[in-house]
Amino acid sequence: MRRLLSSLRAPLPNLASAIDARACESLNRRSYAVVDSFLGETWCHLLRDDIITLAERRLLGRNATHLVRRGTTSLLVKNNIFETELGAHEEARDAAPHLTTLYNDRTLRDRLRECVGGPLRSQSLKVQLNHGRGGCFPLHFDGDPSLDDRVITAVLYLNPDWSDADGGHLQLVPFPEQPVDVAPLFDRLVLFASHDTLHRALPSQNVRFCVTLWFYRTEPGGGAAVADETKAERRLMARYAYREAWARSIEESHAPGEALDAALLDHASDTLKIAEALKARGVDLAALDAMIK
Repeated sequence: MRRLLSSLRAPLPNLASAIDARACESLNRRSYAVVDSFLGETWCHLLRDDIITLAERRLLGRNATHLVRRGTTSLLVKNNIFETELGAHEEARDAAPHLTTLYNDRTLRDRLRECVGGPLRSQSLKVQLNHGRGGCFPLHFDGDPSLDDRVITAVLYLNPDWSDADGGHLQLVPFPEQPVDVAPLFDRLVLFASHDTLHRALPSQNVRFCVTLWFYRTEPGGGAAVADETKAERRLMARYAYREAWARSIEESHAPGEALDAALLDHASDTLKIAEALKARGVDLAALDAMIK
């Protein structure tokens, strides 16, 4: 009842005000920024309560990837990860009014557009509940520049009782810089370049709540990003340099089975292709390995 009354009194804060010049500079120079005390305690609890409501009403689904190998499709399910895309789920929007308010608000997008100096015309929102017990995500980039034009990812953490022993850090790999582990602290927003920042969620030993916003140059699924050969090569270099860590993260994130075996085979095949592509570009693979030792 207290949080319901608070929600009636407290409008959504001005999200733009938390993104200061230092955050913009970090996002542009290092491809990521960490903003603490982003939304305020009241609204973070309201969002967290909305996620609990979605879970109780069974409106969150298992995170899974469809793998197609030799004409056979298998479902690769992540352990203990449940989520939904709010924009594609009307029943979830009706059941989660505070998340819907955040989804519809444009002030953060307008501020980030000022930061990156380019158009951001749409956004999407994903709700995620990690039940712990080692639940995690493998290394990946958000989206494929040949398929979508995501620009910025924003992850808001809603874990008031988090401790270091709980794990669940967001690991950012702003290649060629070294990895950075960011704790999923309550009311912490992490911004990063969607296509260019290799990242993963490390295993969580406790329940972990977060909301992810993606900001697009046009519309979700609206087209390919602007081609950038330098960034494309850097993505390939990062994928090759972290190939072993990538394989381990795939194993950590999924239960044993045929789908996991297929994912590891696909990863090994992709790694060979990437190695050939990099050698054709004159990249020294041994030097790449030395960079992360």
